[in-house]
Amino acid sequence: MNLSYRINYLLARTFCIVFLSFYALTTYSNSIVINQEIEKEDISQSLLFFEDFEGQLTAKDIIERLHEFKSSGQKVTNLGATSTNHWALCAIENQTNITTFLLQIESPLLCELEIYELNSATTFQLIYKFNMNQSSYARKYNHPNHIVDISVGNGESKKFLFQFKSGKELIMPVSIGSQQGIVEANNKKDIVFGVFTGIVLIMFLYNLFIYFSVRDKSYLYYVIYVFFLGLTQNILQGYDFKYLYFLPWLAQRTIYFCGALVGIAVILFLMSFLNTKQTIPKLHRFLYLIIGGDLIALLLAVFGVYNLSYQLIDATAGLGSLYVLFVVIKLSIEGNRSAKLFLTAWSIFLIGVVIFVLRSQNILPYNNFTNYTMLVGAAIETLLLSFALADRINIMRFEKLEAQQKTVEVLRENQKIISEQNIILEQKVEERTTELNQTLNHLKQAQSQLVDAEKMSSLGQLTAGIAHEINNPINFVAANITPLRQDLKDINTLIKKYEEITISDDLEEKLNEIEQLKKELDFEYLKTELVTIIDGIEDGAKRTTEIVSGLRNFSRLDESELKVADINEGIESTLTLLKNKLTGIDLIKELNPLPLIECYPGKLNQLFMNIINNAIQAVEPLIQESKKGKIKISSQLIDSYIVISMSDNGVGMNETTKEKIFEPFFTTKDVGKGTGLGLSIAFSIIEIHHGKIEVISKIGEGTTFKIKLPLKQQ
Repeated sequence: MNLSYRINYLLARTFCIVFLSFYALTTYSNSIVINQEIEKEDISQSLLFFEDFEGQLTAKDIIERLHEFKSSGQKVTNLGATSTNHWALCAIENQTNITTFLLQIESPLLCELEIYELNSATTFQLIYKFNMNQSSYARKYNHPNHIVDISVGNGESKKFLFQFKSGKELIMPVSIGSQQGIVEANNKKDIVFGVFTGIVLIMFLYNLFIYFSVRDKSYLYYVIYVFFLGLTQNILQGYDFKYLYFLPWLAQRTIYFCGALVGIAVILFLMSFLNTKQTIPKLHRFLYLIIGGDLIALLLAVFGVYNLSYQLIDATAGLGSLYVLFVVIKLSIEGNRSAKLFLTAWSIFLIGVVIFVLRSQNILPYNNFTNYTMLVGAAIETLLLSFALADRINIMRFEKLEAQQKTVEVLRENQKIISEQNIILEQKVEERTTELNQTLNHLKQAQSQLVDAEKMSSLGQLTAGIAHEINNPINFVAANITPLRQDLKDINTLIKKYEEITISDDLEEKLNEIEQLKKELDFEYLKTELVTIIDGIEDGAKRTTEIVSGLRNFSRLDESELKVADINEGIESTLTLLKNKLTGIDLIKELNPLPLIECYPGKLNQLFMNIINNAIQAVEPLIQESKKGKIKISSQLIDSYIVISMSDNGVGMNETTKEKIFEPFFTTKDVGKGTGLGLSIAFSIIEIHHGKIEVISKIGEGTTFKIKLPLKQQ
């Protein structure tokens, strides 16, 4: 529904009566005979109709009253604005070898539609059903028109029964054809409407942009008018069926809402654009009556009084269109330039409306020309009104140029002051740059101190553990000294017995005494115990050596230059120092042979220490819950990078925490339990090695740090 469609009763009623009378007298056949291959053929004239005033009849009831169906006497039936149920009947006889066709009802404004195939005098089958609550995607053919597959065998005749309802003007163009023919015809229609929509959209956006630039209300009313004009045409062509099916209350009322709002918008635009309050004050007040009529129609639609709303919109649109035409003609005669431009646009629009209305009333044939004249007229009107508004831009541009000339003079006066200020600013910028460089140097020094401080902090945290680790083997050595002394004393006793043997002694008796002494001393166990004690002392000494070596390799505080080092060795030394903390944790090592790389070994050891420490702390909650904590460390050579992966099955991190872990002083630990510098320093160590780090973490599943280090520093 739009302005062009609403003036039909006022512009064409007389012609309609004459031509409709003519069609009522013509004869026709309600049987469509297909005797040759067809692409698309209109069969509207062959339909028979029946009106169900009470809306209570079913398809079974209607079959018993087929004799009451009558022809409309029109080429394309126009049943007017009605909300009652209607039934239509057509018979199709096929005399070709083609058995499959498409049946199309080109009436997208229907609220309900059911199509039945009559199998016999009493049996029928529902082959298509539509209502306003139905999604467009439920249709086999996603198109505003209602399209259904039918099958009619060679030499066969079938009857099809339609039940339909609409609260708007009800026109029933029905056609039959092949799938290709129907699709091609619909595609042409879509292309034409797409061009119209494109023009409307361009004018809407272009003039909306101008409105925000100039803040002229005329542009605002114009874009509102264009918006509802385009939306109304969309609804009339049925393209809204894709979007509003899930809002049945709104879907039933959009045609009335948009029809009334188009009328209100065009009157407001006219009043603002032509300044009717000043140019024609006497005629101006009657324009509010048109707005009032549309507002009443709008309210009627809200409360569901559709027929009255539709008739009021039609009457208001017809009278309003004629009154607008009278107003612009009067102003044009008085020499108003804007009124002349408006008159041209409005006249072209009304011509399209008249042709469309005459087609709707069957005065003009139902074809592409008569179908699209209203769209073409609306598109041309939209363009011409935009040109008329553009005329205002020229005036505003002239005024702006004058203002700019004055502004230029002021700018020239200020240019000298600005130049002087620039010199002062450059001096201040230079001074500020010097200060920033000094601050940067201080920050670099502070960063270096933080790295060393964090490393010393890490070493400090390890002191108790390392002391415990060294104390264990030392205690083991000390504890074995007393039994070792006792065993050596027993052995010396035994040896002394051997030394007491002389040539004159009874050798057999002495040997028996020695054997008796061996049994008393449990000589066999004594030998085993000595081996065990010596092995234990050796193991304690080796363990102490490993801890001291690991600590020495880890610290390397004096190494500030690039050196060739073994990454695996650094990882092993770090794990040695952390052995005490790894109690109760499954440590999985997959350290593959790696080439030596250029690096700062001490800094990398600190990097490994910080990440492994975090992994240990992440699995501590699992250990407290008597669950098994796991830490996996692997290294491998991939392309020209050494890739170190350190994973745990700890608490994990969410995305917010993961994004912040490398920020200085950010920590998730309790106050006093962390500095928040560990991972920040780790990140800086990776940067100075031109490496990369990737963090993969999920709450409750753990965290993985993947570190990539180049074989050679650039």
